[in-house]
Amino acid sequence: MNNKRFVVLDVETTGNSPKKGDKIIQIGAVVIDDWKISKRISYFVNPGKKIPPFIEKLTGIKDETVKHERSFLEIADEVYDLLTQSYFVAHNIHFDTNFVNSELKNAGYDKLDCMVIDTVELARILFPSFGGYKLTELSEALQIHHESPHRADSDAEVTSRIFLEMVKKLKSLPIPTLTELKRLSSHLISDLEPLLDDILRKKDPAKEIDYKMVKSIAVKKAESDALKREPSAADLKTLNDICFDSFSAANLERREGQQEMMKEVYTSFNNNEHSLIEAAPGTGKTLGYLLPAVLFSREKGVPITLSTYTTLLQQQLVEHDIPKLNELLETPVRTAVLKGRSHYLNIYKLNYIMEEKDSNYDTVLTIAQLLVWLLETSTGDVEEINLPSGGKRIWDRLNCEGFLFQTKTNDCFYESAKKKAQAADLVITNHSFLLANEKNKSGAVPATGYVIIDEAHHFEKAALDHTGTRISYLDFHVKRIQMGSFKNGGLLKKLQQRFARFGISAELKFQIDEYLEFIQEECDVFFSMLHSFVKKRKPMDDVNRLTLRLETKQRNDIAGQAMTEGARRLCSMLSELNSRFEGLLRQTEAVKGQLDLKGLFVYHEFRSCVAYFSWLEQTLLQMFFTEDAKRITWIEIDAKGAKNAVSLYDQPLEIAERIADQFFTMKKSVVLTSATLTVDRSFSFMIKKLGLTDFYPRTLQIESPYLYKKHMRILIPEHMPLIHETDQQQYAKMTAEYVSILAKQNRAKILVLFTSYEMVRDVYNKLKQYDTLDGELLGQGITAGSPAKVKKAFAASEKAVLLGTRQYWEGVDFPGNELTTVVIARLPFSSPGQPLAKARFDYIKNRGGNPFEELSLPEAVVLFKQGIGRLIRSSKDSGTVVILDRRILTSTYSRTFMNALPHSAVEQMTKDELERYIDELND
Repeated sequence: MNNKRFVVLDVETTGNSPKKGDKIIQIGAVVIDDWKISKRISYFVNPGKKIPPFIEKLTGIKDETVKHERSFLEIADEVYDLLTQSYFVAHNIHFDTNFVNSELKNAGYDKLDCMVIDTVELARILFPSFGGYKLTELSEALQIHHESPHRADSDAEVTSRIFLEMVKKLKSLPIPTLTELKRLSSHLISDLEPLLDDILRKKDPAKEIDYKMVKSIAVKKAESDALKREPSAADLKTLNDICFDSFSAANLERREGQQEMMKEVYTSFNNNEHSLIEAAPGTGKTLGYLLPAVLFSREKGVPITLSTYTTLLQQQLVEHDIPKLNELLETPVRTAVLKGRSHYLNIYKLNYIMEEKDSNYDTVLTIAQLLVWLLETSTGDVEEINLPSGGKRIWDRLNCEGFLFQTKTNDCFYESAKKKAQAADLVITNHSFLLANEKNKSGAVPATGYVIIDEAHHFEKAALDHTGTRISYLDFHVKRIQMGSFKNGGLLKKLQQRFARFGISAELKFQIDEYLEFIQEECDVFFSMLHSFVKKRKPMDDVNRLTLRLETKQRNDIAGQAMTEGARRLCSMLSELNSRFEGLLRQTEAVKGQLDLKGLFVYHEFRSCVAYFSWLEQTLLQMFFTEDAKRITWIEIDAKGAKNAVSLYDQPLEIAERIADQFFTMKKSVVLTSATLTVDRSFSFMIKKLGLTDFYPRTLQIESPYLYKKHMRILIPEHMPLIHETDQQQYAKMTAEYVSILAKQNRAKILVLFTSYEMVRDVYNKLKQYDTLDGELLGQGITAGSPAKVKKAFAASEKAVLLGTRQYWEGVDFPGNELTTVVIARLPFSSPGQPLAKARFDYIKNRGGNPFEELSLPEAVVLFKQGIGRLIRSSKDSGTVVILDRRILTSTYSRTFMNALPHSAVEQMTKDELERYIDELND
């Protein structure tokens, strides 16, 4: 074996499975000798069968391309000689080795006996913060030009250049990290040990990068101590010179609405008043609150807390908006991002888990990623790292929740984040952590009383989620595996080893193992019963997720009684188990002081697991056996998933009073802002739902500076049937017809917004029948991938139609040419079958209110405004909004929706007029 000869190979094939007769149609190879490219090889191969249309479209390789080429049999000896005595390197190595070995076997050769390197796996380890590991994603991230994706020669060339970049990265790693990676490498797909040995032999300790050791792990040296909060004279001078009335700066245009917002934020803080500010798109909302917040922070010497709902906005603030603000100031804004303990890595826990020498692939891959990431991260925040699919289970053991295994706070990422927050001008956090901090009085968020809440229309939802509870079978299963048993491993076996000399009674060990087995069996039955209970009663209405409210009448039928009895048995068994755990805890608590740190780590993991089983018992008792008219319990299942893929939820029906008492009362001034806070030009709905009525908050509505009349056309088809006067299939057919007309626009990028997955599916199936529909057709829950991946595919297409539900109505930006048309298929009223919505309707009705006017209509209008807002995201954007639901013109509540539309003419059009409108756009 030549440790320095690498053959980077890629194949194009007629399909995915050599076992099903698929064949190689192209081979591309790049040979690397002594870390330099020495040869490039490319063959077209005659597969002896027709190339499927999909492969032809994907690769551009046609039957005519290969019909005069040699078969694999004729080039087998060349391929075999090329790979023998070399490393076989490929992107997703199993695919390429399976095809090459299958073709070689057919040609009479033995299976290849060579070392392999999978560049997907190696990229995950060496570039742990990258967003994706497809060849196109890696080439883009590493700025490597990829000329012809899905052609073997081009793919092999790009893979070879990526591989050389990865080797360069490996060589830069310090000796302790390389040594640990070498130890882990025996459990990886790639044969890395000889390569790492070679790199380690040539390592010069004197030329190592600067790092520090935390136990056996090399980590990045801290850049500096915590920020100091005393403002300099330059800070104050700069701020005094920034006058709101004459605000201007390089590359920052003057906006009247933004000036107005700055004054309002500053006045609210100075007067210790709460306020709501609706800032329409184009206002410059973010800078509109950032500048006065920093001004006030430095003048008063206190941090300002800024809370967002999404991590995407946090990222935008840190990477885009705050650097823009720094252009206005002589000294940069002191910024700290603060999240819950579970977001931060505990290095000491990682060290102990590494000592367990777990050979599970996901565990090994995750640890390898973390070792490289620790040389790059200053925060230890899990949001920075792209963990493998099983990585979350391992992260739950590694984060800063629970007992902290460190002697120096400088080595704790969470403590460092807290310290930095205390000295910052601006502390960026999220709604959930902000609410948890108030509830637990943890003091992590600086208690200055001044808060800005962006994405404020989600603040009530965050509060409801925060005060609710969730039980899932998956969570139980993870904890059950982690607990293990005294016989077969897991925490109980480790605990026994640590406490062996102190003695744990054989009877107690037997009873705990027995009850854990009983509970495992009972949980399997119980969650499968819940799955069946929901599936028999609910149509598939939302991307395979089915939900069902647990109501008294349902619990009283035969199936409901069986389910309740199952919950009773499970609670009884959990009670017996928990009483025995308490006995074990009493025994171990008395002697835990004699344990070393490794023993304490096991002990506290065990306590955490015990706490989960106790919580599970109490939560099940509350969900099934405690009547509370102010709460709702519901079941959610994955209709196409395993029979135990079930979650149970419990949540209060309203939260306004609790938010008022536990949050707003405790703050001096809270500024809530969003693009959608008003309904019918009034803040009353949002004031009431957030519990602000008794605070008499200030309010300000800022209009958009965009010339909507010039940039947006709002169309309502004349002949679309009223939704309540036709069946869903007919409505879906008409929707598909209108979308197909709109899709005739040159480079059309159409987002169609629905309120149910069922209608997405129906319209998708009808659109597929249109021969005239060119471009990509994407459907949420139908096209493979998460909503984020579907959006990415949509953005990458020159022409496309995307059919989506809730995830696409808000929080998704399609700037510039990414979107030409938004179609509102139906006004976004919550489905009456949605458990939480129905329960809240019933609750309002029972107290004598009008659920439609108090909840259904205003929530629909807020979401409607969000959906319309997807189209125009900058002054350069333009496009068309088409509203298919004619209730916007005919219903008693039509004026409320019409008032939510931007200032643009609303036009009714026949199909013929719509066709002519599209023709005009194409001219």
